[in-house]
Amino acid sequence: MKTLQFVADGAPGGGTNHVMQLLTGLGDDVENVLLTQKDSYLYDLAKSKNISVVGGDFFRSRLDREAIRKVRETIETEKPDLVHCHGGRAGFFQSFLSRKTPTVYTVHGFHHARKSFVPRTSGWAAEMWTMSRMDQILFVADFDRQLAVRQKLLRGNKSFQVIHNGIAPLEPQSGSESLGIGFIGRFVYQKNPQLFLEVVKRLPDQNFVMAGGGELEPEIREMVKQLGLEDRVKLLGSLDHKAALEFISKLDVLVMTPRWEGLPLLPLEAMFMKVPVVSTAVGGIPEVIEHGETGLLSSEDADELAKNVNVLINDAEIRSSIKRQAFEAAHEKFSQKNMLAKIKRSYGQLLERRMVSRQQTGQLVPGFNSSMSRTPSA
Repeated sequence: MKTLQFVADGAPGGGTNHVMQLLTGLGDDVENVLLTQKDSYLYDLAKSKNISVVGGDFFRSRLDREAIRKVRETIETEKPDLVHCHGGRAGFFQSFLSRKTPTVYTVHGFHHARKSFVPRTSGWAAEMWTMSRMDQILFVADFDRQLAVRQKLLRGNKSFQVIHNGIAPLEPQSGSESLGIGFIGRFVYQKNPQLFLEVVKRLPDQNFVMAGGGELEPEIREMVKQLGLEDRVKLLGSLDHKAALEFISKLDVLVMTPRWEGLPLLPLEAMFMKVPVVSTAVGGIPEVIEHGETGLLSSEDADELAKNVNVLINDAEIRSSIKRQAFEAAHEKFSQKNMLAKIKRSYGQLLERRMVSRQQTGQLVPGFNSSMSRTPSA
Protein backbone atom coordinates (compact mmCIF):
# COMPACT_ATOMS: atom_id res chain seq x y z
CA MET A 1 0.00 0.00 0.00
CA LYS A 2 1.19 3.50 -0.80
CA THR A 3 0.12 6.52 1.25
CA LEU A 4 0.52 10.26 0.77
CA GLN A 5 0.88 11.89 4.19
CA PHE A 6 -0.09 15.55 3.81
CA VAL A 7 0.51 18.14 6.55
CA ALA A 8 0.64 21.78 5.50
CA ASP A 9 2.52 23.07 8.55
CA GLY A 10 5.98 21.55 8.78
CA ALA A 11 7.01 23.50 11.90
CA PRO A 12 8.21 21.63 15.02
CA GLY A 13 5.39 20.38 17.20
CA GLY A 14 3.20 17.46 18.17
CA GLY A 15 1.50 17.28 14.78
CA THR A 16 4.76 16.99 12.85
CA ASN A 17 6.07 14.42 15.35
CA HIS A 18 2.90 12.39 14.81
CA VAL A 19 3.37 12.46 11.03
CA MET A 20 6.98 11.30 11.43
CA GLN A 21 5.71 8.37 13.51
CA LEU A 22 3.55 7.30 10.57
CA LEU A 23 6.29 7.86 8.00
CA THR A 24 8.76 5.70 9.91
CA GLY A 25 6.59 3.23 11.83
CA LEU A 26 3.81 1.83 9.63
CA GLY A 27 5.97 -1.06 8.41
CA ASP A 28 7.85 -2.23 5.34
CA ASP A 29 4.62 -3.13 3.54
CA VAL A 30 3.59 0.53 3.47
CA GLU A 31 5.29 3.01 1.12
CA ASN A 32 4.97 6.60 2.29
CA VAL A 33 5.35 9.95 0.54
CA LEU A 34 5.24 13.22 2.48
CA LEU A 35 3.71 16.46 1.18
CA THR A 36 4.44 19.49 3.36
CA GLN A 37 5.64 23.08 3.42
CA LYS A 38 8.84 23.32 1.41
CA ASP A 39 12.08 23.87 3.35
CA SER A 40 10.28 23.51 6.68
CA TYR A 41 11.55 21.64 9.73
CA LEU A 42 9.55 18.52 8.78
CA TYR A 43 10.58 18.76 5.13
CA ASP A 44 14.27 18.80 6.07
CA LEU A 45 13.90 16.11 8.74
CA ALA A 46 12.16 13.70 6.37
CA LYS A 47 14.79 14.35 3.71
CA SER A 48 17.54 13.52 6.21
CA LYS A 49 15.84 10.15 6.84
CA ASN A 50 15.61 9.36 3.10
CA ILE A 51 11.82 9.66 3.08
CA SER A 52 10.27 10.70 -0.22
CA VAL A 53 9.22 14.34 0.22
CA VAL A 54 7.33 16.82 -1.95
CA GLY A 55 7.40 20.48 -0.95
CA GLY A 56 4.79 23.14 -1.64
CA ASP A 57 3.74 26.56 -0.38
CA PHE A 58 0.55 26.24 1.66
CA PHE A 59 0.50 29.51 3.60
CA ARG A 60 -0.19 32.21 1.04
CA SER A 61 -3.96 31.90 1.33
CA ARG A 62 -6.64 29.41 2.41
CA LEU A 63 -8.07 29.68 -1.12
CA ASP A 64 -4.73 29.49 -2.95
CA ARG A 65 -5.32 27.78 -6.29
CA GLU A 66 -1.61 27.06 -6.64
CA ALA A 67 -1.65 25.11 -3.37
CA ILE A 68 -4.63 23.06 -4.56
CA ARG A 69 -2.90 22.50 -7.90
CA LYS A 70 0.22 21.27 -6.04
CA VAL A 71 -1.82 18.70 -4.12
CA ARG A 72 -3.51 17.50 -7.32
CA GLU A 73 -0.20 17.30 -9.16
CA THR A 74 1.39 15.30 -6.33
CA ILE A 75 -1.46 12.79 -6.26
CA GLU A 76 -1.34 12.37 -10.05
CA THR A 77 2.43 11.86 -9.97
CA GLU A 78 2.72 9.62 -6.91
CA LYS A 79 -0.53 7.67 -7.43
CA PRO A 80 -1.06 6.79 -3.75
CA ASP A 81 -3.67 4.24 -2.68
CA LEU A 82 -4.87 6.78 -0.12
CA VAL A 83 -4.19 10.31 1.09
CA HIS A 84 -3.94 11.04 4.82
CA CYS A 85 -4.46 14.73 5.63
CA HIS A 86 -3.31 16.05 9.00
CA GLY A 87 -4.89 19.27 10.27
CA GLY A 88 -7.49 21.63 8.89
CA ARG A 89 -5.37 23.40 6.28
CA ALA A 90 -4.26 20.18 4.58
CA GLY A 91 -7.77 18.77 4.71
CA PHE A 92 -9.25 21.97 3.27
CA PHE A 93 -6.92 22.02 0.26
CA GLN A 94 -7.54 18.31 -0.38
CA SER A 95 -11.31 18.80 -0.14
CA PHE A 96 -11.43 20.67 -3.46
CA LEU A 97 -10.08 17.71 -5.42
CA SER A 98 -11.84 14.75 -6.96
CA ARG A 99 -12.75 12.00 -4.48
CA LYS A 100 -11.22 9.35 -6.72
CA THR A 101 -8.41 8.69 -4.21
CA PRO A 102 -9.65 7.59 -0.74
CA THR A 103 -8.85 10.22 1.87
CA VAL A 104 -8.34 10.07 5.63
CA TYR A 105 -8.51 13.27 7.68
CA THR A 106 -7.04 13.46 11.19
CA VAL A 107 -8.38 16.23 13.41
CA HIS A 108 -5.55 17.48 15.63
CA GLY A 109 -7.83 19.83 17.58
CA PHE A 110 -10.42 22.34 16.35
CA HIS A 111 -8.75 25.74 16.17
CA HIS A 112 -11.91 27.66 15.30
CA ALA A 113 -13.77 26.81 18.50
CA ARG A 114 -12.10 29.44 20.70
CA LYS A 115 -12.03 32.32 18.21
CA SER A 116 -14.29 35.36 17.89
CA PHE A 117 -17.57 35.16 15.97
CA VAL A 118 -16.44 35.77 12.38
CA PRO A 119 -13.35 33.51 12.33
CA ARG A 120 -15.21 30.94 14.46
CA THR A 121 -18.08 30.83 11.99
CA SER A 122 -15.87 30.69 8.91
CA GLY A 123 -13.71 28.04 10.60
CA TRP A 124 -16.80 25.97 11.38
CA ALA A 125 -17.98 26.23 7.78
CA ALA A 126 -14.54 25.19 6.50
CA GLU A 127 -14.48 22.16 8.83
CA MET A 128 -18.01 21.13 7.83
CA TRP A 129 -17.09 21.33 4.14
CA THR A 130 -13.79 19.49 4.69
CA MET A 131 -15.35 16.64 6.68
CA SER A 132 -18.13 16.23 4.12
CA ARG A 133 -15.46 15.53 1.50
CA MET A 134 -13.44 12.99 3.50
CA ASP A 135 -13.90 9.21 3.46
CA GLN A 136 -12.60 8.56 6.97
CA ILE A 137 -12.25 10.93 9.96
CA LEU A 138 -9.78 10.19 12.76
CA PHE A 139 -9.92 12.06 16.07
CA VAL A 140 -6.91 12.01 18.39
CA ALA A 141 -9.18 12.85 21.35
CA ASP A 142 -12.76 11.98 22.23
CA PHE A 143 -13.17 15.62 23.25
CA ASP A 144 -12.90 16.59 19.57
CA ARG A 145 -15.35 13.88 18.52
CA GLN A 146 -17.88 15.21 21.02
CA LEU A 147 -17.31 18.76 19.81
CA ALA A 148 -17.80 17.66 16.20
CA VAL A 149 -21.11 16.04 17.16
CA ARG A 150 -22.32 19.11 19.09
CA GLN A 151 -21.42 21.40 16.22
CA LYS A 152 -23.04 19.07 13.67
CA LEU A 153 -19.78 18.59 11.76
CA LEU A 154 -20.30 14.81 11.50
CA ARG A 155 -23.26 14.36 9.19
CA GLY A 156 -24.96 11.32 7.74
CA ASN A 157 -23.11 8.01 7.97
CA LYS A 158 -19.64 9.56 7.99
CA SER A 159 -17.04 6.98 9.05
CA PHE A 160 -14.95 8.06 12.03
CA GLN A 161 -12.78 6.65 14.80
CA VAL A 162 -11.06 7.98 17.92
CA ILE A 163 -7.43 6.86 18.02
CA HIS A 164 -5.46 8.39 20.85
CA ASN A 165 -1.93 9.51 20.14
CA GLY A 166 0.84 7.27 21.37
CA ILE A 167 4.61 7.42 21.53
CA ALA A 168 7.51 5.00 21.71
CA PRO A 169 8.69 4.31 25.28
CA LEU A 170 11.21 6.82 26.60
CA GLU A 171 13.69 6.14 29.35
CA PRO A 172 13.69 8.40 32.43
CA GLN A 173 16.92 10.35 32.77
CA SER A 174 18.59 9.68 36.10
CA GLY A 175 21.07 12.16 37.51
CA SER A 176 20.34 14.88 34.94
CA GLU A 177 21.00 18.45 36.02
CA SER A 178 17.82 20.30 36.92
CA LEU A 179 16.58 23.16 34.75
CA GLY A 180 13.78 24.02 37.17
CA ILE A 181 10.18 24.54 36.08
CA GLY A 182 9.69 24.60 32.34
CA PHE A 183 7.51 25.50 29.39
CA ILE A 184 8.12 24.12 25.90
CA GLY A 185 6.07 24.76 22.81
CA ARG A 186 5.38 27.20 20.03
CA PHE A 187 5.05 30.80 21.17
CA VAL A 188 1.62 31.26 19.62
CA TYR A 189 -1.84 32.29 20.86
CA GLN A 190 -3.01 28.68 21.27
CA LYS A 191 -0.17 27.73 23.64
CA ASN A 192 -0.60 30.93 25.74
CA PRO A 193 3.03 31.44 26.87
CA GLN A 194 1.96 34.70 28.52
CA LEU A 195 0.02 32.67 31.10
CA PHE A 196 3.19 30.78 31.96
CA LEU A 197 4.90 34.07 32.79
CA GLU A 198 1.96 34.97 35.03
CA VAL A 199 2.66 31.71 36.89
CA VAL A 200 6.32 32.73 37.18
CA LYS A 201 5.31 35.99 38.87
CA ARG A 202 3.47 34.01 41.57
CA LEU A 203 6.42 31.77 42.42
CA PRO A 204 9.24 34.18 43.32
CA ASP A 205 11.50 31.52 44.87
CA GLN A 206 11.68 29.26 41.79
CA ASN A 207 13.71 29.22 38.56
CA PHE A 208 12.07 28.80 35.19
CA VAL A 209 13.03 28.00 31.62
CA MET A 210 11.17 28.39 28.32
CA ALA A 211 11.95 26.65 25.05
CA GLY A 212 10.24 27.45 21.78
CA GLY A 213 9.84 30.03 19.08
CA GLY A 214 7.07 31.54 17.03
CA GLU A 215 5.21 34.72 16.26
CA LEU A 216 4.93 35.73 19.94
CA GLU A 217 8.61 35.27 20.75
CA PRO A 218 9.45 39.03 20.60
CA GLU A 219 6.46 39.76 22.84
CA ILE A 220 7.53 37.10 25.35
CA ARG A 221 11.10 38.38 25.47
CA GLU A 222 9.83 41.92 26.07
CA MET A 223 7.39 40.68 28.72
CA VAL A 224 10.21 38.96 30.61
CA LYS A 225 12.11 42.27 30.69
CA GLN A 226 9.12 44.38 31.68
CA LEU A 227 8.25 42.04 34.55
CA GLY A 228 11.86 42.01 35.76
CA LEU A 229 12.16 38.25 35.37
CA GLU A 230 15.46 38.04 33.48
CA ASP A 231 17.26 36.53 36.48
CA ARG A 232 14.66 33.74 36.89
CA VAL A 233 13.56 32.92 33.35
CA LYS A 234 15.90 31.51 30.71
CA LEU A 235 14.75 31.64 27.09
CA LEU A 236 16.36 28.90 25.00
CA GLY A 237 14.71 29.43 21.60
CA SER A 238 13.45 26.64 19.34
CA LEU A 239 14.66 23.08 19.86
CA ASP A 240 14.51 20.09 17.55
CA HIS A 241 12.73 16.99 18.86
CA LYS A 242 15.84 15.29 20.23
CA ALA A 243 16.90 18.42 22.10
CA ALA A 244 13.33 18.94 23.30
CA LEU A 245 13.26 15.49 24.89
CA GLU A 246 16.55 16.18 26.65
CA PHE A 247 15.10 19.50 27.84
CA ILE A 248 11.97 17.83 29.24
CA SER A 249 14.01 15.17 31.04
CA LYS A 250 15.81 17.87 33.07
CA LEU A 251 12.68 19.61 34.35
CA ASP A 252 11.38 19.43 37.91
CA VAL A 253 7.87 20.22 36.62
CA LEU A 254 6.50 20.69 33.11
CA VAL A 255 3.85 23.42 32.90
CA MET A 256 1.43 23.49 29.96
CA THR A 257 -0.84 26.51 29.45
CA PRO A 258 -2.76 25.95 26.19
CA ARG A 259 -6.11 27.53 25.43
CA TRP A 260 -7.09 24.45 23.41
CA GLU A 261 -5.54 21.15 22.33
CA GLY A 262 -6.33 17.89 20.61
CA LEU A 263 -4.38 15.16 22.35
CA PRO A 264 -0.81 16.47 22.57
CA LEU A 265 2.30 14.30 22.66
CA LEU A 266 4.11 16.59 25.10
CA PRO A 267 2.50 15.32 28.33
CA LEU A 268 3.03 11.73 27.19
CA GLU A 269 6.74 12.39 26.71
CA ALA A 270 6.95 13.87 30.19
CA MET A 271 5.02 10.96 31.72
CA PHE A 272 7.36 8.41 30.14
CA MET A 273 10.35 10.30 31.56
CA LYS A 274 8.79 10.64 35.03
CA VAL A 275 8.52 14.42 34.85
CA PRO A 276 5.32 15.60 36.60
CA VAL A 277 2.92 17.74 34.58
CA VAL A 278 0.77 20.72 35.55
CA SER A 279 -1.61 21.78 32.79
CA THR A 280 -4.77 23.60 31.89
CA ALA A 281 -7.64 21.11 31.53
CA VAL A 282 -8.48 21.77 27.89
CA GLY A 283 -9.27 19.60 24.88
CA GLY A 284 -8.03 16.03 25.15
CA ILE A 285 -5.57 16.70 27.96
CA PRO A 286 -7.91 15.24 30.64
CA GLU A 287 -7.94 12.04 28.54
CA VAL A 288 -4.19 11.82 29.18
CA ILE A 289 -3.87 13.26 32.68
CA GLU A 290 -6.13 12.22 35.53
CA HIS A 291 -6.08 15.04 38.05
CA GLY A 292 -4.38 14.09 41.28
CA GLU A 293 -3.33 10.70 39.91
CA THR A 294 -1.11 11.19 36.86
CA GLY A 295 -0.72 14.99 36.97
CA LEU A 296 -2.44 18.14 38.15
CA LEU A 297 -5.03 20.04 36.10
CA SER A 298 -6.57 23.46 36.51
CA SER A 299 -8.58 26.11 34.72
CA GLU A 300 -6.79 28.80 32.70
CA ASP A 301 -5.96 30.61 35.92
CA ALA A 302 -2.43 31.62 36.95
CA ASP A 303 -3.16 31.37 40.69
CA GLU A 304 -4.49 27.82 40.37
CA LEU A 305 -1.61 26.74 38.12
CA ALA A 306 0.94 28.22 40.53
CA LYS A 307 -0.73 26.45 43.44
CA ASN A 308 -0.44 23.11 41.63
CA VAL A 309 3.22 23.73 40.84
CA ASN A 310 3.83 24.50 44.50
CA VAL A 311 2.23 21.19 45.50
CA LEU A 312 4.59 19.21 43.28
CA ILE A 313 7.66 21.18 44.33
CA ASN A 314 7.00 21.00 48.07
CA ASP A 315 5.26 17.65 48.63
CA ALA A 316 7.67 14.81 47.85
CA GLU A 317 5.06 12.12 48.52
CA ILE A 318 2.52 13.51 46.06
CA ARG A 319 5.25 14.18 43.50
CA SER A 320 6.57 10.62 43.74
CA SER A 321 3.08 9.08 43.49
CA ILE A 322 2.15 11.14 40.43
CA LYS A 323 5.40 10.33 38.64
CA ARG A 324 4.96 6.59 39.25
CA GLN A 325 1.30 6.46 38.20
CA ALA A 326 1.92 8.65 35.15
CA PHE A 327 4.76 6.39 34.03
CA GLU A 328 2.54 3.31 34.33
CA ALA A 329 -0.38 4.96 32.51
CA ALA A 330 1.87 6.06 29.64
CA HIS A 331 2.99 2.47 29.04
CA GLU A 332 -0.48 0.96 29.41
CA LYS A 333 -2.65 3.42 27.48
CA PHE A 334 -0.51 5.42 25.06
CA SER A 335 1.70 2.96 23.21
CA GLN A 336 2.97 3.98 19.78
CA LYS A 337 2.71 0.34 18.67
CA ASN A 338 -1.03 0.24 19.41
CA MET A 339 -1.65 3.62 17.81
CA LEU A 340 0.11 2.66 14.57
CA ALA A 341 -1.71 -0.68 14.40
CA LYS A 342 -5.09 1.05 14.77
CA ILE A 343 -4.29 3.64 12.09
CA LYS A 344 -3.00 0.98 9.73
CA ARG A 345 -6.11 -1.08 10.30
CA SER A 346 -8.29 1.97 9.56
CA TYR A 347 -6.47 2.33 6.23
CA GLY A 348 -7.25 -1.29 5.40
CA GLN A 349 -10.90 -0.89 6.34
CA LEU A 350 -11.24 2.20 4.15
CA LEU A 351 -9.59 0.56 1.16
CA GLU A 352 -11.69 -2.56 1.64
CA ARG A 353 -14.86 -0.47 1.56
CA ARG A 354 -13.67 1.34 -1.54
CA MET A 355 -12.76 -1.95 -3.24
CA VAL A 356 -16.19 -3.43 -2.52
CA SER A 357 -17.88 -0.28 -3.78
CA ARG A 358 -15.92 -0.28 -7.01
CA GLN A 359 -16.43 -3.99 -7.56
CA GLN A 360 -20.16 -3.38 -7.30
CA THR A 361 -19.90 -0.78 -10.06
CA GLY A 362 -17.50 -2.86 -12.17
CA GLN A 363 -14.42 -0.71 -11.47
CA LEU A 364 -10.92 -1.95 -10.63
CA VAL A 365 -8.79 -0.80 -7.72
CA PRO A 366 -5.19 -0.92 -8.99
CA GLY A 367 -2.40 -1.49 -6.50
CA PHE A 368 -4.62 -2.37 -3.56
CA ASN A 369 -3.62 -5.33 -1.42
CA SER A 370 -6.78 -6.43 0.38
CA SER A 371 -4.74 -8.23 3.05
CA MET A 372 -4.01 -4.78 4.54
CA SER A 373 -7.53 -4.70 5.92
CA ARG A 374 -6.70 -7.68 8.08
CA THR A 375 -3.75 -6.10 9.88
CA PRO A 376 -3.92 -7.49 13.43
CA SER A 377 -4.31 -5.17 16.37
CA ALA A 378 -1.29 -4.79 18.60
